[in-house]
Amino acid sequence: MPNDGLAPLISVIIPCYNAEAYLAEAIESALRQEAGPLEVVVIDDGSTDGSAGVARRFGGAVRYEYQANAGISAARNRGVELAAGRYLAFLDADDVWPEGSLTLRLDMMRAYPGTACVFGAVEEFVSPDLHENPGSRIFLTHAAQVARLAGSMLIERDAFVRVGFFDPRLTVGETIDWAGRAEDAGISMRTADAVVLRRRIHRDNTVTRERARQNDYLRALRTTLARRRAKAG
Repeated sequence: MPNDGLAPLISVIIPCYNAEAYLAEAIESALRQEAGPLEVVVIDDGSTDGSAGVARRFGGAVRYEYQANAGISAARNRGVELAAGRYLAFLDADDVWPEGSLTLRLDMMRAYPGTACVFGAVEEFVSPDLHENPGSRIFLTHAAQVARLAGSMLIERDAFVRVGFFDPRLTVGETIDWAGRAEDAGISMRTADAVVLRRRIHRDNTVTRERARQNDYLRALRTTLARRRAKAG
């Protein structure tokens, strides 16, 4: 729910780059959450479409900030700098949260004292606009599963700051890298089996683009391994 002038309990950070078609759904899914006073911060990472207009339609319920294009990690990091909540949650502009997503993660954190971070399960869905082109149809065959994605994470702000920002050199795999650093820092993390994130599959994030992104996944994994080897040595 919006904070209605109260200090926010949770800061929801939505990085956005040319997501005019999906941004409103993401924002609406955040504003529907009933986990306490929320602030929703949209960081526009240099969009050239109508994303700014979409965010501004929500008026005071959303804080909109523009920055020159620097990548999703830098956009999330900027959101963290602006956030005022005790907890941080991240939602990509093309994804949505089911109702109760934040409450479920917050309740798990409170049920296990000392837990500073909770991940949940992710369910993928095919964006309806893909079906407009029969040649681009995709059929999902796997069930929802727990995944360490930014959008499935709720974390105490103090714990996030202790770990540090997302690595802006990574365009994908940045949460893998961050979670590895969190483990090394001794952050207590738990996972919930329930679906907390619905990840949209659309023409700009389908398998046709994944090959070019594999280097970032490998870099994140190599960095984690190198850091742990250095610590062990």
